[in-house]
Amino acid sequence: MADDFINAYQRELDALRTLAGTFAQAHPKVAGRLRLSRDTIDDPHVERLLEGVAFLTGRVQQRLDDEYPELTDTLLDILYPHYLAPLPSACLVQFEGMPDARTSIPVPLNSPLQTSLPNGTTCRFRTTAPADIWPIHAHSARMQAAPFDAPNHPASRQAQSILSVRLSLSNPDAKFLDVAPESLKFFIQAPHEQSSALYELLCAHTVGIALASSPNDDRPTILSKDQMTSCGFDLDEALYPWPKRSFTGFRLLTEYFAFPEKFLGVVINGLDARTLVETKNELTLFIYFDTIIPSLVRTLHSNALRLNCVPIANLYESTCEPIRLNHWKTNYPVDPPRNGNSSAEIWHINSVSEIHPDGTTRPWQPLYRYLPNKEENIVGEYTLARRLSPIGKRVETYLTPIEFNWTEEESRNRLLSIDATLSDGDLPARLPFGGGAPHFMPERGLGSVTQILCLTPPTQGWRQRQRARSAWALITHLNLNHLSLTGGEDAASALRDLLTLYDVRNTEETRAAIASLVEVTSAPTVARLSDGLKLGWSRGLEVTLTFEAGAWSEHGLFLLASVLDRFFALHIAANNFVRTVVRLTTHPDPVASFAPRAGFRRIL
Repeated sequence: MADDFINAYQRELDALRTLAGTFAQAHPKVAGRLRLSRDTIDDPHVERLLEGVAFLTGRVQQRLDDEYPELTDTLLDILYPHYLAPLPSACLVQFEGMPDARTSIPVPLNSPLQTSLPNGTTCRFRTTAPADIWPIHAHSARMQAAPFDAPNHPASRQAQSILSVRLSLSNPDAKFLDVAPESLKFFIQAPHEQSSALYELLCAHTVGIALASSPNDDRPTILSKDQMTSCGFDLDEALYPWPKRSFTGFRLLTEYFAFPEKFLGVVINGLDARTLVETKNELTLFIYFDTIIPSLVRTLHSNALRLNCVPIANLYESTCEPIRLNHWKTNYPVDPPRNGNSSAEIWHINSVSEIHPDGTTRPWQPLYRYLPNKEENIVGEYTLARRLSPIGKRVETYLTPIEFNWTEEESRNRLLSIDATLSDGDLPARLPFGGGAPHFMPERGLGSVTQILCLTPPTQGWRQRQRARSAWALITHLNLNHLSLTGGEDAASALRDLLTLYDVRNTEETRAAIASLVEVTSAPTVARLSDGLKLGWSRGLEVTLTFEAGAWSEHGLFLLASVLDRFFALHIAANNFVRTVVRLTTHPDPVASFAPRAGFRRIL
């Protein structure tokens, strides 16, 4: 049962018992018949009666405490529809294909997967990004400090450490020229401190890349550092399929706090320069860094980099229980299908249709979604509201039909069919993890996939934002329209407030990470524009983020800075760009400087 309802019930019960004592003192004869006294209630029936009244009035009190959020919730749903939606469980999985495969296996976006709890309850997931599953294994990862054993590279003189990763084909009889991947996506699987440090090395300190048959290869394939790009930020890699009217920058903030592991990956392009001519079934990837992290040299695990990985989310589509309208209700609960899974929640309503007696259907539309007369044949409109269940921690969805001049006969014959995207609430967090569990299987297709290994434990379903802070969330979001996040005395405070809104985990670590942002400044700047053929210059904004020095490495804040860099780039006006620079309180020089960016595109 929800904590706020228990508190309201207890307050009402205490108030009734106090009132009973006062009443007994003022009217002892009447109280005697009820067997009431200041300290005790002797009649168990009267005691149960007071408890029942406290239960009912507790619901009323809870409703009053909510301050009737229909207005703010509706405005949030229109302007920022992502904010009140639950955040389903997510995890990272690794696919394995047939060992004798000679080509990649395409895994489309939203490919359905399923797994089961020990009691047989099914949890359904789907992939959140497209992927190509290559018959290649990455292993024997090793970090070395200079002097290191590696092929000669133009960046060798400035390199202070290297990361080497062995790439082997699953089929020992195959050759790389038979497979010839053009690019490979590597995800980092390591403890938090190691993964954060390695991610910072890969994204901020890479000075060169090489492909070679061995460290002694005198003809390595040299790749530019620009061939390595980060992943998880593009539109087709969104963890949750939010409506298009949701600002993408808010999506990135949400995903960072809900499931940061989805960003801990890089894509290396241009590999076909070597793989198209390689006649062996093994290659070694060498990545050269201009700095060194001693702890990674000592402790980096040999399987720290993984291929063929995809983030998945606990989302699936289904048809909800039909709703029959009548004149006795103003709103109706939208119930997931009754298939034995009592944890299912409505994540998004995809469509609402009215079923006529002749079997035909006609669509309904949300009241606040479309302009008038945008769609023809609309027979009804509705609004939606989300509420935390007083029993358990489920989020319940209610539909309110907007009735204009309906007769009682018309209402009686109306039956609504609802298609929705569902999640399983907190159920995935109870899946066993470790020893090969949970065991995922494709629901359909992907016949060439032989195994799906879960690399991270499924997260819990986040929904802390649902009730208490909706009005504050609306005010803070609207405040961004006139309060700059990129300069002024209040810039750092405004940005910290925004990050706090999206901190769904609300742990000591995330609060400390947010608090470590001490200053945000900005200054006009210029940058060179180039499309490979033409060269020009553009005006933009340089945003400087200053963090506390001790928190930078302790909390792995480079990833947060990367997300904020994308957030600023998406927030910038047209025909402008943002260059994000990161400084620490005790360091005179920047610790990170991101490339100028306009929206999703790097401009330099």
